[in-house]
Amino acid sequence: MPQDNVAPPQGCRRISPSRALRSATGTAHDAVEAGFAPFMARPARHLTAFLRAQEAAFLALDAARAGPPLPEEAVVLAPMLAGLRADLADHPPLALPVPAPISPMATAYLTLGSRLGTEVIKRHLAAHGLPCPQAFRAAPPAEGWRAFRDRLAHWDAASPAFATLAEDARRGFALFSAAAQRAGLTPLQEAG
Repeated sequence: MPQDNVAPPQGCRRISPSRALRSATGTAHDAVEAGFAPFMARPARHLTAFLRAQEAAFLALDAARAGPPLPEEAVVLAPMLAGLRADLADHPPLALPVPAPISPMATAYLTLGSRLGTEVIKRHLAAHGLPCPQAFRAAPPAEGWRAFRDRLAHWDAASPAFATLAEDARRGFALFSAAAQRAGLTPLQEAG
């Protein structure tokens, strides 16, 4: 259970839980970005593989969630999954092994953060003359992200519960890395 924030020792600045979570998951996030680098380099060539990886990761994340989604995640996830399935109607879903349970806070962090990231991808696709996938057409989840950050602000970044949240988020990021590989997006693919 999250604990209320506690005052830092005198003379020490307290790091926000949001910043602490970003720091604790930075390496895992970077690995995901590296896995999707072929798509960003050649979006026309890799769009379908990217969308298949996204769908596989979100389906596994949804299946691994230890309980119902937070309201701010639920508003984003169902339309995104429906859009991905519509975008991929001619392709069967890729399957990933479902990991051990992941906390709803971690799945919300990953889902909302990913959906915010699609705003960058939409601009990237437009710059390459490519249409926006249905999965990315919804408005950005700015209010959902604020609600999540408000919820996270009540966590103590030094608590064991927070450490578990960070570990769950890293395991969730690993799903996206695995999905990128499963979909055939590997940096080796771009060599040669």
